[in-house]
Formats: sequence, structure tokens, C-alpha cells
Amino acid sequence: MTSLTDLQTRFAAGVTGDASDVLGLAADDGRQADRFEIYRNNTFASLKSVLEDAFPTVAAILGEGLFPRLSAAFVRNLPPRANHLLDYGSELPDFIRRSEPLAHLPWLGDVAELDWAVNAAYGAADAASLTPDNLAGLSPEELVARRLPLLPSAVLIRSDWPVHAIRMNPVVGADPDRIARRAESVLIIRPGAEVVAVPVAPAEHAFLSALHEGQTLGEAAAACQAADPAFDLQGALARHLAGGHFAASGPDSNGGTS
Repeated sequence: MTSLTDLQTRFAAGVTGDASDVLGLAADDGRQADRFEIYRNNTFASLKSVLEDAFPTVAAILGEGLFPRLSAAFVRNLPPRANHLLDYGSELPDFIRRSEPLAHLPWLGDVAELDWAVNAAYGAADAASLTPDNLAGLSPEELVARRLPLLPSAVLIRSDWPVHAIRMNPVVGADPDRIARRAESVLIIRPGAEVVAVPVAPAEHAFLSALHEGQTLGEAAAACQAADPAFDLQGALARHLAGGHFAASGPDSNGGTS
């Protein structure tokens, strides 16, 4: 006798793959296959909608001709493993990078990574932002020893392609003749209710990455200067403070919280 767990497993596999195995286990009144196909179509349509919401730039680039095919292939190969569908789609960027039919759009995987970072930032933990006043009373020695963690929602993306520019104008992302190879770094962060995607310079990326990894302000400044000695570090620090991109609490130079 087939156990309930085994039946559920085979049913789930049949929804996204070959249904003959599970159909053979159920009584057939002549309409069983039609009912199952309706259920399968509804499942694929629901998951396609989930992916379209999570990857709006990818959907805009591929359009109604290609995006449903990409979604269907992704669902067949990597169906949901959890009930929480807001987490579904994290593997799509790498899936796109491995896709031969999409190889003519080499930036699409990185664009998908940017889309996913924006999507995930909405569900990230909340945190109060650091303000310039929080640093006003520190001595120069204390300031360089201070750690400035980014907000929990922060993600830094570096691409060989202008992914932020493509996100702002998805139409060009569908035309290989209109995209020139140009490296671009982006900070995705949610300092308030809305997520923002902020282009950052290479030295700025090095600076923010060091802070995000838990290094002190002095160590992050050194990483920034190594990337570009002429970069305006003071201006960048002021912009990110004004933007509320640093968390008000986090490990300080003495290992406590500030």
C-alpha cells in the first residue's frame, strides 16, 4: 500500500513533471487526466506570477513570448521546496546563467540577481538608521576604530554589465546591439518603507563591502583608497549617512554594541 507521504511526494513530482505515475494510483472516472491538467496549469500560472513579481526587469526584457517559457522551465527543474512562496526564485539568476537559449543576453543573470536583491530587501529585518549626530562626539581615533554596519536589507552587487541602467530601461536589455560591456556596482537597501538601488563607484563598492563585512571605518577607508586614491571618501560617507544606509546598532570597536 502506498503511504500518504509517498503519494504526496509523487503527486507533487507529477505536477511539474511526468504525471503518469501518480495518475495510475487514483481511481479514474474518465476525467481524471483533465482535472489533473487543470490543476497543473493553475500551479504553473501561479508560480509564473510569483516569478514575474520577483523579477520584473527580467520579465520586461523577455516579454510575454519568452518569460513564460523561462518560468515553466524553471518550475519544472526547480519546483518550490517550501510553502513560503515569497522565497521562491532565489535560484533563477544562476538558472539563467546556465541557459543556452539565453546565452545571447549575458547580462540577464546579473539583472535577475539585482531584481532578486530588491525583492528580498522588502522582507529583510528592520533596523534604525545611524545619523550624523551619532558620530559627532567621537574623537578621530574613535571614529576610525568604529564599525558602521549597513542595514540588514543591504546587498552589494558587482557586474561586468550596466545592470542598474538596464533595470531603469529594460527595453535596451533585450537588444544585444544596444548593450556595451561596462562594469557597474549597485547597492540595494531599504532605509525606510521603500527599497532603493543606488549605483556606486568601484572604490565606493570596496568601502561599503569592507564595512558590510564588519571591518572598521579605518580599514574600510584603506580598502577604498587602494581601489582609487582620488576617490572622495568623505563625500561618499556623508551621502550614505544622509541616506540612512548604516544601522544605528552593531558591533563597535570593543566588540559590544553601539
